[in-house]
Amino acid sequence: MKQLAAETIRLVSSSQVITSVVSVVKELLENSLDANATNVDVKLENYGFDKIEIRDNGDGIKAADVPVAAVKHYTSKISSSEDLEKLATYGFRGEALGSICSMSEVLITTKTASDDFSTQYLLDRSGHVTSQKPSHLGQGTTVTVLKLFKNLPVRKQFYSTDKKRKEEIKKIQKLLMAYGIIKPELRITFTHNKTIMWQKTRVSDHKMAFMAVVGTAVMSGMVPFQHHSEDPEVFLSGFLPKPSSDGCLTSHSSAERSFIFVNNRPVHQKEILKLVQQYYNLKSHKDSNRSHPAFFINIAVPPSAVDVNLTPDKSQVFLHNKSF
Repeated sequence: MKQLAAETIRLVSSSQVITSVVSVVKELLENSLDANATNVDVKLENYGFDKIEIRDNGDGIKAADVPVAAVKHYTSKISSSEDLEKLATYGFRGEALGSICSMSEVLITTKTASDDFSTQYLLDRSGHVTSQKPSHLGQGTTVTVLKLFKNLPVRKQFYSTDKKRKEEIKKIQKLLMAYGIIKPELRITFTHNKTIMWQKTRVSDHKMAFMAVVGTAVMSGMVPFQHHSEDPEVFLSGFLPKPSSDGCLTSHSSAERSFIFVNNRPVHQKEILKLVQQYYNLKSHKDSNRSHPAFFINIAVPPSAVDVNLTPDKSQVFLHNKSF
């Protein structure tokens, strides 16, 4: 038995966190939202393998924090294990930037409200700053990721076909749509090779945000719902198709317009997806291949009643009480 070299440890652990282009976008977008951004631009070049850039208008990173911002397990989100019981941020492990540095070249340009000008920092594979220079960008943070998976080329082979690469673009678009729904005040622009793939303006509420994703025709076939339970404490809200709605509009052959959130966090919960599907088919007397209804459900529970630390990408959660 022998201890792994530090470089190998970094690569092994990082490859668990950063598994795809969409995982990079997700981690960086969540950092922007945790920094109170209301405007986010996501730009990809060559499906993200040449360049991923996330620009926001958030709080920015203080100059004193930059040297450790991308060093593994440094975080401003939590300070002890007890904080996981009252988690109020998307990120909390301090892994994202460090993992991305292990897999690519990273530049961070940032400016806080108290800074006179923005500064661009070049980071090495360990997340340490190797150089810096003044920049012209306004308040907020821009993270530029170049040559993704250059240190793990086998991962790029997964995207060797056009179909796989286009699927990744679709996944990124759905992810951005999810955050656009749950954050009505968020303005998002998604660009690939200088072509705008999807964009959303700031809107006033969840209904307008959901309509920005599914369109007015689909929204006309939706009905809002709310359910509140005291024991266990849970609050459900969102939009489901009306039983009388046109299935050609409100259902799909895949779950591309099905959105589930737990405490405002987009999640993949197969049991909930199946339940909504069964409910929809029962109410609409449909049982066809186009049986994935368009819907939006937000489940609000006390932070202590949910574990979001199950998977590296935090897309699956464990609810301590499923009986609601």
